[in-house]
Amino acid sequence: MTEITALSAVEMAAKLRRRELSASEVLEAHKTQTEALEETVNAFVTLDWEAAAARAAELDTMAAEGRFAGPLHGLPLAVKDCFETKGLRTTWGSKSFANHVPDYDALHVARLRAGGAVITGKSNTPEFTFSGQTSNLVAGTTRNPLNPEKTVAGSSGGAAAALAANMVALADGSDLGGSTRTPAAWCGIVGYRPTSGLVPYGPNPAPFDGLSVPGPMARSVSDLVLMLEAMQGNTASQPLGFWQELPQLASLEQAPQRAAGRIALSLAPFGANVDPSIQAAIAPVEQLCRDLGWQVAEDAPDLAPLLAHGGIIRGQCALQIRAALDPDMALAGESYRTACSQAEGSSLADLTAYQKTRAQVWADVAAFFRRYDFALWPTATGLPFPADLRDGEITEDWRTVTLTPPLELPSVSIPFGTSSDGMPAGLHITGPKGSDARLLQFARSIERMVQS
Repeated sequence: MTEITALSAVEMAAKLRRRELSASEVLEAHKTQTEALEETVNAFVTLDWEAAAARAAELDTMAAEGRFAGPLHGLPLAVKDCFETKGLRTTWGSKSFANHVPDYDALHVARLRAGGAVITGKSNTPEFTFSGQTSNLVAGTTRNPLNPEKTVAGSSGGAAAALAANMVALADGSDLGGSTRTPAAWCGIVGYRPTSGLVPYGPNPAPFDGLSVPGPMARSVSDLVLMLEAMQGNTASQPLGFWQELPQLASLEQAPQRAAGRIALSLAPFGANVDPSIQAAIAPVEQLCRDLGWQVAEDAPDLAPLLAHGGIIRGQCALQIRAALDPDMALAGESYRTACSQAEGSSLADLTAYQKTRAQVWADVAAFFRRYDFALWPTATGLPFPADLRDGEITEDWRTVTLTPPLELPSVSIPFGTSSDGMPAGLHITGPKGSDARLLQFARSIERMVQS
């Protein structure tokens, strides 16, 4: 059973298509793995093995007839508990929705189902995704499977933990301010925030705002692109969209090993105080990039002016969710209540000042990416903190992940070395808006070199 769960999603999908494995066998292996570790890790809010088994059996019948649902046929998948799942409890980590069962799927979830994924359950998230700690009043705290005393960060912490513990082959996440990327870094997996609009978010509490987006999470870049192929693509039902060359698994693996271009590398971007052991873990990427044919300069885009507006960015999203979902605030936890109350103290002048700064930074970043293909820096500034810290006690400086979303830039975190506590370090790679295909090819070339 552990041999099955240790397979990459790409390998698993190939074995399922060759009928060397059945969807039911794959599901049973992941069920055994989950039951062995879930009590310690607490990656899920809700599990539904009965529905998953029924879907796996249906897929096996199709395979016996020579038919396959899609590229994800038979792969176990965790859906973050901030996305609606038809017939499966969706709580948003909120006591207001502790018993809520939608009668529809979120748009990208429907696409993943149609692609053949077998949804096993809902991964844990802080209430309405508003915390750097994956804990809520419905399901409690998710712990890092690599060290249960440590955090998985937030807000896609349940997804990252389930992947790191081999409980699922793939998982989705959402990213408002690093929510796929920091959990990925501290769990030793890959987390991606696409260009806003590449993966439609529907229903979206803020449909005209590209700040929060769904994104794939996986144990490798190749696995992540396999999932992204099923999620991506514009739809007329969404006001935001970005027409571009979409990432494909085949082109990912066919990308040349060597390249000619310019890379910007900073071990302490935007004035961040990055732990020395993380800087030491990431530093070798400079020579690795040179070995691949890239020119490397010490530089970073000037995102620091956005730091002054972090409160209104976060608060605006908190109020949009409150308006869309109308939770009972008397039941809300500390982190979400704080985000809403801080936002209520903001003014139209604050919003105008933020938008002015955003426009100025956008112009600077556009010029930056005319000089460089990609920008690299550490995903996290500090070491994973204790899993039981309250949100207000967290000291992590999140600027390395929170400053790219206001510009809707595609960004990925891939494992790269370890920090002084023996936990994984993450390499953060950002490109210009719409560069998703090139960025993931580049990330895969780095991954290949690390694994060789």
